[in-house]
Amino acid sequence: MTPVAASPAAPARPPRVRLGWGTVVLGAVVVTLLRPISWALGLLGFLAGGGLVIVAWPILVLPTLTGLQNVLGGPVSSLVFGAPSSGLLALIVGGLLGTFVLVVLAILVGSWAERQGIAVVLEAAADEGLRRPSPELRGAPGTWRVAVIRLLALAPVALAAALAWRPLYDATYRELILPRELVTPIPLRVLAEAPWPVIWVVAAWVVADAAASVAVRRLVLERRPVLVAWLLGWGDLVLRPLRVVPTALLGLGLLVVLVVPSMLAAA
Repeated sequence: MTPVAASPAAPARPPRVRLGWGTVVLGAVVVTLLRPISWALGLLGFLAGGGLVIVAWPILVLPTLTGLQNVLGGPVSSLVFGAPSSGLLALIVGGLLGTFVLVVLAILVGSWAERQGIAVVLEAAADEGLRRPSPELRGAPGTWRVAVIRLLALAPVALAAALAWRPLYDATYRELILPRELVTPIPLRVLAEAPWPVIWVVAAWVVADAAASVAVRRLVLERRPVLVAWLLGWGDLVLRPLRVVPTALLGLGLLVVLVVPSMLAAA
């Protein structure tokens, strides 16, 4: 009998490596230092996610209440004392349509940057031997599905804003009618009078954004359906809060450290 050559055994799949939270954070810092493309992607995602408004706010001249009254006095009075004028209708429709287009474009740009950032992280993990070299993400869900998850993440924030609207409106109305003092800008006076509604809105945004970030990874890396990935993101937030929540708070803290001094200097 002639011996039959044994077929080469398939290479065993390496066990999944679960790194500590500190190691993950340090690795993320190293990735950003060694791959400058991540700086551009992160900056693009920050600006598209509302950072452009934050950065431009200190250097823009905001309209005063008197200026708004002069511009909107005529159209609004037509609504109060009779039928709305064509100028008011055009202003409302144009404002709503322009806001919708800007929000959609911002979400799409931010989703594209986030999708590209995942590829950078996978490449870095493969170079360090933390995972097998993965195939290209050409067949993975793309920007549009990531944008849908980011839109779903706005639902809890919108709900929190709807609940916080009334106390903020009352505080703003009191400051406009009977202001306590006129030196401090009115947004800061409203925040000092009704801080908790703002805190709850910010907390809802941080939690929803953290769950959406995990959901995007589930969507792209595991090829999950959009709704399933979104629910799994919330599930990971509930089951692993000691990993997800500190990561989100760390990112927010670094953002505050980097943005606030520049805003104060610009103001």
